[in-house]
Amino acid sequence: MPRKPDPTLKPAIVCKVTDHLHHTRVEDVSVRSLGRVLGTSAYPIVYHFGSRDGLIDAVVDHLSRPVVSVCLDPDADERSLAEHLVRVFGGLDDAERFLAARLTFELGSVECLSGHERHRRVHRTHVDALAAWCRAHGADDATALRAAQAAVLAARGAQWGAVLDGDVAQTDVVLRGVARRLAAEVGAGVAAR
Repeated sequence: MPRKPDPTLKPAIVCKVTDHLHHTRVEDVSVRSLGRVLGTSAYPIVYHFGSRDGLIDAVVDHLSRPVVSVCLDPDADERSLAEHLVRVFGGLDDAERFLAARLTFELGSVECLSGHERHRRVHRTHVDALAAWCRAHGADDATALRAAQAAVLAARGAQWGAVLDGDVAQTDVVLRGVARRLAAEVGAGVAAR
């Protein structure tokens, strides 16, 4: 009779690999090297995650959990929009949030080469949320979509610039500026409400 899998092993592997990725490039990670980090063979990785990519996806899921539940009420005011952008794209002074942004950058930039859609879907979700906010504040569909796309790109630019520069000090301030510009573009500024 086969042994039952240890239910604590999978989350422990994700946490240990997350710690490892804080100072390791994704391209330097293999199933074998992760086995060495874990002090075991590659078998538990393949058993629990199927592949290196499956394990990296599990790490991204783990790091993204706090952000996945963040929703933007389309009727929210500019301050709430700014807080939404900071919660989704900011907070990079936290090591876990910084790693999540870095992995999104590393994995998302080559996703189109691998046939994966994860980061592209998340990107579209962000655009859709901001477009709904713009429409709720009076923008027509075309303006809402264009403004939302530009705002998400600006937010990602602030986030990824911080990852590249290693300077996270101004990221949240920049994100609040993105919210201000978006609100002004659709006429939903604090003064207008």
